[in-house]
Amino acid sequence: MPGEIAQSEIAQIEIGHEGGVTRLYFRGSLTLHGVEAVSGRALSSVKGASCGIVVDLSGVDRIDTVGCGLLSSLRRLAEGHGHGLKIEGGNASVCRILDRFLWLDVPKKKRRTIGDWLESVGDGVLRTWSHFVDFLQLVADTLIFSIFEDRRTKRVRRGAVWEEANRIGLGALGIVCLLSSLIGLVVSLQTSSLLRLFGADILVADMIGISMVRELAPLMTSIIMAGRSGASIAAEIATMSINEEVAGIRTMGLDPIRYIVVPKFRAISLTMPGLTVFSIVCGIFGGFVIAVLYMGLSPSAFIHELSTAVYLKDVVVTLLKSVVFSWIIVWVAAHQGFSAYGGSEAVGRVTTSSVVLSIFWVIIADALFSIIFYF
Repeated sequence: MPGEIAQSEIAQIEIGHEGGVTRLYFRGSLTLHGVEAVSGRALSSVKGASCGIVVDLSGVDRIDTVGCGLLSSLRRLAEGHGHGLKIEGGNASVCRILDRFLWLDVPKKKRRTIGDWLESVGDGVLRTWSHFVDFLQLVADTLIFSIFEDRRTKRVRRGAVWEEANRIGLGALGIVCLLSSLIGLVVSLQTSSLLRLFGADILVADMIGISMVRELAPLMTSIIMAGRSGASIAAEIATMSINEEVAGIRTMGLDPIRYIVVPKFRAISLTMPGLTVFSIVCGIFGGFVIAVLYMGLSPSAFIHELSTAVYLKDVVVTLLKSVVFSWIIVWVAAHQGFSAYGGSEAVGRVTTSSVVLSIFWVIIADALFSIIFYF
């Protein structure tokens, strides 16, 4: 019936005297509805006590701020009569609430044993394995759904790929070109003095061409995309997960990966190679400016030397790297977003994790590419 109090929410109290100490044994739930049944007797027992008071919470299942208020009143009453009040027992949940709201001398957690350590290690291994399996499932579903189109999703999200490409690719074009130009300019400027010592000014074209094509352009573009687009993807999916929009998509009979991730996957796969090409061109242009204006090289000499240093293989490998890096970014961001739970704090947590993990795995993949193609 409405208004009835569940039996599990009723608290009980037993009063005993041991070794000159008054002990209050609480049972049940010290919550809004349970405190009323024991507050009067508890207060009168403390008021009439002639010695120290111990509150035993080992039989308490739950406690809320109302229960904390009762314990705080008991403490003030005991101190007013010149007695101390000590709290004992209580499960982990009760102790956590007391630490947050009451600031009493709650017993500290027991010393960790080898069994506790092994249990935490095993739990960590199981969680890691579960995340790994979920990530592989995400990768497989994304690849399959990107190849085989679904008519319902295509009808619902018509033009989504081009919208995402405009937001992910064109939105990042300016910052990619600007940073790449500055990197090419700074690298050329820093190495020009060393090359002049050996009379090898012309080798600045080789240096800037090889470094930008093979490493700096794809790596810098991926880092920028991880911090910009990867964080955006992770925050968007995390917000949808917390607001139960992902559950709503499933309720409508749509697959969240096909509906949310696939358009982003296709868009970043299309735009990342183009951004990398622009990064290469802008980085080389920065080096070209230093070579011509500062080192006194002729434009024709720089271009000729550059053409002899950079091969078609380098460009093809770089474009392949950029595609793989884009996949890493979107997979990591999506996986972190779908794993979010809680409130707004979770959005910030998964966004940070997405950026850090994306950059980490991009660098690992870049090292593997270097070993495979240039070792």
